[in-house]
Amino acid sequence: MKNYFFTLCLILLCLSVMGCGWLDGEDIKIKYEVTGTASSVYITMHNANGSIEELSDVSVPWSKELIAEGVFDGCFYPSYISAQNNGSSGSITVKIYKDGKEIQTATSIGAYVTATASKETRVSC
Repeated sequence: MKNYFFTLCLILLCLSVMGCGWLDGEDIKIKYEVTGTASSVYITMHNANGSIEELSDVSVPWSKELIAEGVFDGCFYPSYISAQNNGSSGSITVKIYKDGKEIQTATSIGAYVTATASKETRVSC
């Protein structure tokens, strides 16, 4: 029993000394973008806190930049955006950027279609 307790204390001490992205809260810049010929869309996305956020009747084009402040699943930040066409025709393209570089894109064409992009972004850990 003493060996398990000692090992646990040693691991915790090492983590506190070494540091880790998901403990220290490394910040990353994420940008979501929705373009296309659809006039309005319904958006679901991960926000800066890592929670799901929903936006109704959003005009296209649309974009949002955020700083993900240490909200990680282990050594990954789960960026996600989905946009649904609110109309009977048109196209939707969704894109995710990390630190200015495009990391994921998706396009859908048609009535009430949905385009979804997601990417677990590696952070230092």
